[in-house]
Amino acid sequence: MTNPLLGAFTIDDEIEKYRPGDTEAGRRAETLIKTDGLRVVLVTMLAGITLHEHTAPGPITIHAIRGRFVVTFENEERELGPGELVSLATGVRHAVRTVEEGAFLLTIGWGPTAGKD
Repeated sequence: MTNPLLGAFTIDDEIEKYRPGDTEAGRRAETLIKTDGLRVVLVTMLAGITLHEHTAPGPITIHAIRGRFVVTFENEERELGPGELVSLATGVRHAVRTVEEGAFLLTIGWGPTAGKD
């Protein structure tokens, strides 16, 4: 029988381990869980950094852990603080801007045909 546990983490420890540092990009993304239908990515960002508009191959959640972020999609903006979460459907163009240095968990889920269009 295969191990049913896909991963176990202490998020605060992971945030400290994967800080964005003083790079020009001002951000860092580390995949914590990767399976055929699920990705969980820890994203750490300095204040004032933007992940420019893009799409994802499946539905996503953006769950703020530390700091403050503005998520822009279609004609809306949502500000997220610690503990707040937003979910977007597959293919929705979105951007994320850091208002206050922090970290969020990005979860991407998809079925076997997603991303093959």
